[in-house]
Amino acid sequence: MSTRKGKVMQTNDIQLVRLYTSKVAGGVQDDTPTELGGSPQSEFYLNILAEAGDNLGDIHAAYTLYLRATSPSGGSTTFTRQVLDETVIDGQFGWTDLKNNNGFSKDARVLVKASDFTKGDVYQFVAVIKAGNGLVSKTTSNEFIA
Repeated sequence: MSTRKGKVMQTNDIQLVRLYTSKVAGGVQDDTPTELGGSPQSEFYLNILAEAGDNLGDIHAAYTLYLRATSPSGGSTTFTRQVLDETVIDGQFGWTDLKNNNGFSKDARVLVKASDFTKGDVYQFVAVIKAGNGLVSKTTSNEFIA
């Protein structure tokens, strides 16, 4: 069983582990993903890390992933709320079987348009995963400046 986030992943559990922004040119967390060396960037990544228990991957459990953007500084955004119907399955939607009954790990990226955010305002993404078995997990990304 997986132990990310300091707890043992139960066989029927699913959880979001981390949500963060990064430049397209790099994969590390970045609080200014819309510029690189002072030059504006047209796109950036929203990185999604999640875990699912072994049973959910074995039965290819369906879930819905909701993504939305908010602004603690009151900025406006045209980022459209995304509702992604996906399945926990090795090799799809960013899922990898960790083998030996250790569950499944998701490492996926969503390409985001920088033009969806007002330059200079502070934003944050919110992600919610809702599994078919009724489990819900929520997390927020780093705050970032557009």
